[in-house]
Order: sequence, then C-alpha cells, then structure tokens
Amino acid sequence: MIDRILERTFLLFLSSGFAKTNTDQIAKHIGISKRTLYKYYDTKDKLIDSVFELMRSKVQAKFDSVLLDKTRDPIERLKEILFFISDLGSKISKTFAKDIETVRPDLFDTMKEFRRQRILSLSDLLREGQKAGQIRKDITPELTIDILLAAVDGVLNPTYLFQSPYSNTTAFEAIVNIFLEGVQEKNQSA
Repeated sequence: MIDRILERTFLLFLSSGFAKTNTDQIAKHIGISKRTLYKYYDTKDKLIDSVFELMRSKVQAKFDSVLLDKTRDPIERLKEILFFISDLGSKISKTFAKDIETVRPDLFDTMKEFRRQRILSLSDLLREGQKAGQIRKDITPELTIDILLAAVDGVLNPTYLFQSPYSNTTAFEAIVNIFLEGVQEKNQSA
C-alpha cells in the first residue's frame, strides 16, 4: 500500500504541485480514503518527504545500474542517463517547481545538491568514452559536466520555467542534443 501511495502521490505532485493539493485530493487520486492515507502518513509534510525520498532512490538506482553496466559502451550509457534526466525533467510542472522552491526550500536545496552529485558522477563516464574513442579527447570531463549541470540547473529554475515560452520537454531535449553533439567524436552519431 505504501508503494502505491507514494507512486501515485509522486505523479500527482509532479503534475499539480503540492502546496495547494490537499489530502482529500491526494486520497481521491490514489483511490483510498483519507483515513487510510492518514494511517500511513499522519501529516502532509511526512508524505511529501517520503515522496521525495522515493524520487531520490529511483534516480539513484537508475544512475547506479547504468553507470555500472560495463557491457554497454560509454556513449550508450551516457545517452540513457541524459534521456532519463530529460524525461524526468519534462514531467515536472511549473507549479511543482515553484512549490518546491517557495514552500519547501529545504527540499529544493536537498534536491539541487542530489542532482549536482548525480550529474557530477558522469565525468567518469566521459573519461571512459574518451578512452573508447567515442568522446572528444580535447574536452575536460569535469568542466564539461559543470557546463551540463549549469544548463540543467538553469532550466530547473522556477523563475526560468515561469518566464520561458518553451516547455520543459523542449528545453531538456535541447540540452541533451546540444550536449551530446558537443562531446561526441565526429564519427559518432547522436
């Protein structure tokens, strides 16, 4: 039951935010009574914290499985992670982004640091790709990843999201495409 509550609440929060989403709406979205919801989570803040922990554990598991899979070449693994980041970012509504920054700045800071650490872990993958001849040897992996991180942070900035005429999907796809085009050796296809 807990997994169902967290999964469904996660999807609701991504699409609608959480500041104005009340427990009646959450219970209805999950398909349970409010009493059942309170049996597992007696406060909305505890539910929010658990939803964010679920999100972090899913992202960490994805990064770990892809980075450790040495049976696939580095560029395939890099693409998988970048498209995973793009897909997740495209699901974040502007309302959700604003809620996390203004209502729960503690979670905003935690998530930003978590995202930073996951993206920084890609520098080893770039070095591996350089050795395999798939990633340009004239780039510095750490600086290249810093540039990627700055782009992702810029797009996941609630101020940008509210002012931009572009959807999250369009912005993230552009980041991924530009990044891949920039780091791959010319004989590699994006």
